[in-house]
Amino acid sequence: MQQVNEQINRLQQKIQELWLYTQKLTRENEQLQKEIQVANAEKEQLLAKIEALQQTKTALQIGVNTWNESDKAEFQESINKYLKEIEHWLGVLKSA
Repeated sequence: MQQVNEQINRLQQKIQELWLYTQKLTRENEQLQKEIQVANAEKEQLLAKIEALQQTKTALQIGVNTWNESDKAEFQESINKYLKEIEHWLGVLKSA
């Protein structure tokens, strides 16, 4: 009879441990879900910023044909800066 009681006690202990582990995993899951929501919101903001930069680039390129050489060089420098920024944010999005 004592063996049965010991087995029951061990089972109860294992059940308690599993319940506590389940609670821990549930809390971790909730935290990760929140982090995913934040990451998705940041991703949307970055995508909007990239889209705005691409539109700016397109708008600027339309007027390039009427510029002199120094204006074109300055514009090219700005475009390169925008492209680096776009590439940076694309890299961030790919890693998210």
